[in-house]
Parts: sequence; C-alpha cells; structure tokens
Amino acid sequence: MIPESRLRIVNPKTSEGECVVYWMISTRRSTWNHGLDHSINLAKERNLPLVVVEPLAIAHEYANDRIHAFVIQGMMDNKKAFEDSPVTYVPYVETKHNEARGLLEKWMEHAAVLVIDDFPVYFPRRVIEIASEIDKCEVHCVDSNGFLAMDQGREFTTAYSFRRHVHKTILQSMSEFPAPDPLSSTHGMKKFPIDKVESIFKESDTPITPYEFIWRICEGTDVGQKALSVLKIDHAVPPVPHTQGGSVSARARWQEFLTDRLSSYSENRNEPELNGSSGLSPYLHFGHISCHEILSDIFEKYNWNTSEITLPHDGRRSGWWGLPSDVESFLDQIITWRDLGFIHCAAVKNHHLFESIPEWAQKTLKEHENDPRPYIYSFEEFENAETHDELWNAAQNQLRRDGMIHNYLRMLWGKKILEWSPTPEKAMEYMVILNDKWALDGRDPNTYTGIGWVLGKFDRGWTERPVYGKIRCMTTDSTKRKYKTKKYLDVYSNSAKGQQTLQTSTTANPTSIGYQRRK
Repeated sequence: MIPESRLRIVNPKTSEGECVVYWMISTRRSTWNHGLDHSINLAKERNLPLVVVEPLAIAHEYANDRIHAFVIQGMMDNKKAFEDSPVTYVPYVETKHNEARGLLEKWMEHAAVLVIDDFPVYFPRRVIEIASEIDKCEVHCVDSNGFLAMDQGREFTTAYSFRRHVHKTILQSMSEFPAPDPLSSTHGMKKFPIDKVESIFKESDTPITPYEFIWRICEGTDVGQKALSVLKIDHAVPPVPHTQGGSVSARARWQEFLTDRLSSYSENRNEPELNGSSGLSPYLHFGHISCHEILSDIFEKYNWNTSEITLPHDGRRSGWWGLPSDVESFLDQIITWRDLGFIHCAAVKNHHLFESIPEWAQKTLKEHENDPRPYIYSFEEFENAETHDELWNAAQNQLRRDGMIHNYLRMLWGKKILEWSPTPEKAMEYMVILNDKWALDGRDPNTYTGIGWVLGKFDRGWTERPVYGKIRCMTTDSTKRKYKTKKYLDVYSNSAKGQQTLQTSTTANPTSIGYQRRK
C-alpha cells in the first residue's frame, strides 16, 4: 500500500470496468514508482488487467523537438521494461492538434479506475483537471515526485523551516519508499488484449503510434529529425544530442556521478569549468529516475542505515546524516530544495507569476521599479544572447545548446535578467518563458521556485541596492573572481565555434542499449 499522503481521490465514483488504467504523464518509469505500485495493487484486488498508457501531447505551448525526443527515448526504455510482464504498455505520441481529444475519456469509459500521476504544474496539472471533469470512473492521483509527499499539511517559506520539518519526519519518510521493481509482483495477472486496445483507439478516432516511429526518433541523427518533422510542434528548439532521455540513460548518468564525482560535489558543484553537478534534473523532471532510487544507491554504497542519524531539530543542512560532507551536501539538494519546490507549487497555484513571491520582496522591488537600469534588453535580445555581458551570453548559449545552465551561473543568469528588464514582472515573465522553452528541466516545480528565488522567494532581505532593493544581488565580476570561467567561455561564448559541451554525455544509440528494430 502506498502512503495515504501520496494519494488523492479526486473522483470517488464507483464504476464497473474492464481494466485499471495508469495514465503515465510525469512519472515515466517502470521502477520505484508509487503510481505503478498503486495501479498494480488495484488491478490485483479487483482481478482486472492493467493498462499503462504513456501519452505525449502537443497541445501545450512549449511542445518542441527537444522535449519530444527526450520523452520518446524514454518510451523505448519503458516498452522494453514492460514487454515481458502481463501489464499492457501503450505509448502514444500525438501528431496534430486535437488528434487525441477523446482518447482519455474513451479509456475512462472502459476503466474501473484511472490512476494518474499527480504533478502540480504546467500541462500535467491540466490533464488531472480534465480527468476529474470527465467523471466517467474513479480517478486516483498518485504523488511519486519527491522524498516527502507534496501534502505536508502546511507551507514552508524558507529552506531552514523545511529542514526542521525534514528532521522531524525523516524516520517516517524512510519507511515509505516505493517498490524497486513493482513489475516483479505482476505474475499471474490478467493481460488486456491488444485488439481491445486497438478498438478503444478506434472508438476515439485516434491513431495508434507505430513502434517504428518511436524507434526512428530514438535513432537520432537525420533519421530522428525526419521523424520529428511530421509533428506539429516547435522545430526551432532541437534535441540535445549528448543528453539522451530515458531510464537507461538516467541510470548511466547517475551511476557515473555516484562513482566518479559525488565525493567532490561540495568542492566542484559551483565551478563553471568543472562538471561537478549531477546533471540529473531533466531525468528527475520527466520521471525517468526516482529520488528514492538515488537515495537507496547512496545508502547502499556507504553501508548506511537510520541508526546513524543524529537529529538536531535546528534546521541545519548537514552534519546529522552520519555521511561524508559531500554526500550530505548533495542530499540537501535532492531532498530539501527539490521537495520544497513541489510542496510550494502544489499549494500555490500562481507559482510562476510575480504575485507568488513574498510580500516583502514584491514591496522592495516595486519601490525600486523606476530606478535607472544600466541596460535594458528586449526578450529577443535575451533569448539570442545579445547582451553586453559575455558570461551571461555564455550561460544563455549553454541553455540553448545543452538544455540546462550550470547551477551557479543559472542564479547569475536570473539576477541579471532582473537587473536588465524594464520591470520585475517582466523579468519573471522572461525567465519563465526562456526556461520553459529551452530547458530540458523547464516546466518543473524546481525551476519555477528557482526563478522565484531570484526575486526573493525562500530568501531573506539583504543590503538595499538600486534596482534590486533588498533582494540578494549577484554580479558577473564577483563570479569571475570566485570561480574560473575561461574554459566555460571558450565553449559557450558567442565567439565559440562548434557544438562543444562541458556536460557529461549520455548519448546512446538504439543498438548499444539493446534496442531492436522491428522488421
């Protein structure tokens, strides 16, 4: 049974049905998944087959080649994971607007229960609302996002207050991990017939996505680009060739970081020239890897158990786990800051708007709104990295090329947009659009709260300055003094040539990770 705090029944209507349907919209993996756990348990209790539908829609603003390639690569991994189980896995890629308008409703007509991933932002949140409005069967929303559930019964305004909460609840949370391999418990379950799947798609006038199409996109290069070209999405945002999506690539990147770089995380994570961060945020965002799997691997590597915890109850970020300092620093990121973002966005519906930042921050920024700005740039100039600041331009170029920005420079990137925009409201608007459009981990609670932090969210007042007011200030000159940036500029500046990257590559071709083309 999954923890009660991770389950929301938005439509308790009891209904007859032929199957349990798991609508996999954000937790896109077959392991360490509370949603899949719950779906399997429901199917077994009701003696029904389980169908997992993994849809990818185009009816949202930032549907583009980058996002689609990454998600579809994950579909290939899921297909292989499910194929030897009695669970029927159905990947679906929408090809044109409104093509799948009736697909969710039609599946709900055939389902006894619809299980859907609970995700608090952007398009997945809207899908949950639509499922609730359809009202054809029971709808269970399952939270598989963080170490802690999004429902904590309260909000947190600072990382410090949240850490105190983590200290108080850590032992309970450690007992609520999902099953590492839920498919291992499906032996003897009924199989939903493939002809019935085809019939439901036909009833909704929706074409089934051919396996060949998914395979071609996973192939990458010109083959993948040609396949993507038939979709009615933004083709101006290309895939990131050295960052392949899916659980296979996610685990490869995580294991490389765990083995080679976690032990120097504190020292290297803020150095732009060093690949010190994990690079896992896109995989966590799309649900290709679970924070619980990451934590489990850490605990196993260091032969750790809860008896080594020394609970301080004072909000400290480290020194209480009984683990090396670099590991504890990473745990603070993967638990404190990540979970804080999900809990906040679940509680604050306008999390992506200026009105969501604290009142003190709104007040000080409005008081300085008319301060002279040293530079004011248009959105197009920001997007095309056409400012006077070579380091800022390099960070924006990394976003466009790699789908992410180095952790420390991401903060500087946001602070400068605040400084160079006509109003703080415009600054937040620009940051959200740039991030949602170009970042692989955009459209995520953590990126929205990260943007909010630029404007004072989860922070405190500092020395009052022009433009910033009492908001924390960051400068390019101080960044260059603190960290080496020459190599970073050599790779990402406007004068740099080629497609170099400082990121760890997780490029894989279909053959190398066991993909097989269907004849």
